[in-house]
Amino acid sequence: MRILFMGTTDFSVPFLRKIMERDEVVAVVTQGDRPSKRGHRLEYSEVKRLALDKNILLFQPDRIDNLDFVRNVKELTLDLIVVVAFGKVLPVEVLDIPQKGCVNIHFSLLPRYRGPAPVQWALLNGDSTTGVSSIFMNEQVDAGEIILQREVAINCLDNYVTLLKKLCKAGVALLEETLDLIRQEKATPYPQDKSGVTYAPLLKKSDGQINWNDSSRRIVNRIRALNPWPGTYIEIKGQKRVRILEAKVASMLDVARKGRLPKPGEIVEIRRGEGFVVACGEEGLLVTRVQPEGKSIYSAYDYLQGARLAVSDIWGAR
Repeated sequence: MRILFMGTTDFSVPFLRKIMERDEVVAVVTQGDRPSKRGHRLEYSEVKRLALDKNILLFQPDRIDNLDFVRNVKELTLDLIVVVAFGKVLPVEVLDIPQKGCVNIHFSLLPRYRGPAPVQWALLNGDSTTGVSSIFMNEQVDAGEIILQREVAINCLDNYVTLLKKLCKAGVALLEETLDLIRQEKATPYPQDKSGVTYAPLLKKSDGQINWNDSSRRIVNRIRALNPWPGTYIEIKGQKRVRILEAKVASMLDVARKGRLPKPGEIVEIRRGEGFVVACGEEGLLVTRVQPEGKSIYSAYDYLQGARLAVSDIWGAR
């Protein structure tokens, strides 16, 4: 089949490579180059690097509904458009171009978690399973008819990075199956159940701020979901931030036996070589790895020594 691929993030690359194994990728569309972290130069996406390396026609339009871009795509005589983490909504003028339609690989079991952040929200909500879906796209975001789905288990140690890797592996296999069905004209898509629709909106930096009144389980889920971006943190004196990179739920049984109810945010235990336990709205949080603003990553125990924190201190109050 003659396929146009749309993708921007690094994890789009394995999908593009999979398509290239059996079909003709006649063009690639990716978003514009971004400034590097230090802002001295523009950086290519890995999708663009692969397209250039394989001498594939490349588009980086500012707007997907740009008339010149739409006209150029129409001239490619496409069988299919495949979209994986592209980052822009396709207008009907583009959706109607390929003969066999537009396929999107979405990292959730639709209709759950429509939107741009399905992996993070599955972790935020403490789900034990998620998955990948292939759909024929329509004008509504992530609302097209489902072609195939595969479930992926989430274990208690998964974070955004590890879960994304599992979903990519499952997604590449799902795309291969989906293309086989379309190639053989055996795809039998079915509509999404509207009663099961939930959304996964974009996250903001402020979503990473820890609230000690939350349960330790909810805080752990936030840390798993929001690292490396936007990161989870506490504020010291409302100015300096300390990122919490790793933590786990800790029992407060020993503290309860002493007959005292600690305040949320209070350091209740120091575990030598491991970290320290902070009281939460429910149970405690064993903090094991942190990064003070503008500094290197530390073990939580080493950070505690340098910050001169002790049991009964409220972390973030000074």
